[in-house]
Amino acid sequence: MMRSSEYQTVGDRNAPFALARALDSCAKWWWGASFLFQGLSFAAGISVVLPIPAEPIPFIVAAFTLISLLSMYRSDAIKSLAQGLRRKLDLYDSFGWEIPPLDYSDLCVRCPRSAKVRARLDGSVEPYFLSTELQGPVRALENVSESAWWSKHLAERMRSYCIVLMATGLVVSVIVLIVALQTVGQSDVRASVARIVAALLMFLFSAGVVRLGMGYHELAKSAERSEQDAINMNKSGEPKLVDTLRVMSEYHLARAVGPLIPTWVWNCHRDELNAVWLKYHATRTSQC
Repeated sequence: MMRSSEYQTVGDRNAPFALARALDSCAKWWWGASFLFQGLSFAAGISVVLPIPAEPIPFIVAAFTLISLLSMYRSDAIKSLAQGLRRKLDLYDSFGWEIPPLDYSDLCVRCPRSAKVRARLDGSVEPYFLSTELQGPVRALENVSESAWWSKHLAERMRSYCIVLMATGLVVSVIVLIVALQTVGQSDVRASVARIVAALLMFLFSAGVVRLGMGYHELAKSAERSEQDAINMNKSGEPKLVDTLRVMSEYHLARAVGPLIPTWVWNCHRDELNAVWLKYHATRTSQC
């Protein structure tokens, strides 16, 4: 029997969308915390070259590293919940398939309390697809093409940011090393600077910036394929349900295994992408 007020939102049409966004935000928060503690671990590690007691430093580095790993694990667990709910919401918007109350109640139990509180405060969130088609395969494919188009461009932005970050780190490290070797007279200071630069370069790789950039590249390419498949299938005539579900599944799988896209990237580019998408969507609709 449903007694908690948290479960009374099952019949609210907008509540699951608010919960999905709250879960996304929670997963991104823990994801950011993981990178923050990686940075603190790096800062604690290079502090051995400073004139401070070195005995507690290994324990501090180990603590920050452990917290970073636990934060990433927490982020992945919440992301899995969010992506599962997103898949159900896409099926609901595309085909009208309701989320079973039992599944939704289980999800409410497993959700972090902070996400449920945020969802209740942000309960006005509504479906975000712009398709005007009736529920069915055509609408589902239009939803896939719209969502994949956004994922493609946001992932490309993040890939560019990762490249810039890596290039900046490499250039700064080389400049600092060259200047230190040419201007610093004491050999022990030069050795310390060289160790810090080497540690910075190792941090850029160990923190996963390169892997993250590759992940965004793969996500952008997979989203582009899903977008094109959905468009081509709609153009070919009446799409079959099984083929539509295949395209949706491939896109959802790519989004599930791909890296998270920070909210600030969406905030920075949403106005531009919204304007471009609306123009594209209106043009495509007028030609149909």
